[in-house]
Amino acid sequence: MWDKKGGDPSKGGDPRRDQRKFLDNHPARQGNIQRDKKVAPEHVQQQSNLNNDLQTAIAQQILVYHESESVTPSSDWMSRLKEDSVNFLAEQRGVQLQQIYREAAYKKGVEMLVDKIFQLLQRYAYEFNQVAAGTDLHVSGTISGDVTEVTRYNKLREVEETKTFFRARFSTRTYSLVIRGKDDAIEFYQIPVNRIMALSKTESEYKPMARLQVKITEQGMMWRMADSVPPVDSLDKLCMWLFTNLVEESKAAAKKEEEAAG
Repeated sequence: MWDKKGGDPSKGGDPRRDQRKFLDNHPARQGNIQRDKKVAPEHVQQQSNLNNDLQTAIAQQILVYHESESVTPSSDWMSRLKEDSVNFLAEQRGVQLQQIYREAAYKKGVEMLVDKIFQLLQRYAYEFNQVAAGTDLHVSGTISGDVTEVTRYNKLREVEETKTFFRARFSTRTYSLVIRGKDDAIEFYQIPVNRIMALSKTESEYKPMARLQVKITEQGMMWRMADSVPPVDSLDKLCMWLFTNLVEESKAAAKKEEEAAG
């Protein structure tokens, strides 16, 4: 039995012609027919230009949207967030809010002083290396910033205590000048290069060569050398003293190596 789209052979229909009609109506064939139609080149170019203009307009809208969204957070919003967070930290640690602000102020002050000392020593190292480059006395410096160290483990090797120091260092081939800031003080150590990787563990075996005490009041930040060692009243003079000690200690170490080798 033929369906309605086919002809009945018994009624004189031409099956091949009806089958051809069926195939010509197939959607796939219709697609091919559309593709076979000739399109004027001008129309194609206009359509292409229109599509490009539309894509450009959309891209510009997206760019403008993102630019309008990328607005710097207001100071009021950040102030509230910081204030809420400080309150949270104070409650979490069970301390007075004033203590949190005091610690933050001292931390910032110590960081500024270490950074200033590093810049002065770096300037001296640059001048000194004009004659010491490529020798055992060549001085190189690095500033590490905040470094958190494990200072105590329990019997199971679990961390019981950590401390965070603000660090910088200058080294020759044999000795390092270590600058370590924490709380309200900056300490200076002179340690053999082959021992500095242990950080505070090694430093605890040495007495600091100098200690700078920091004090912050409503009038601003002040500092002094603990026990007046060295007896200086400026960071420039302090850094000259520190740099001279590093160079002289390195000379002495180099001399000992020569004598041992000879």
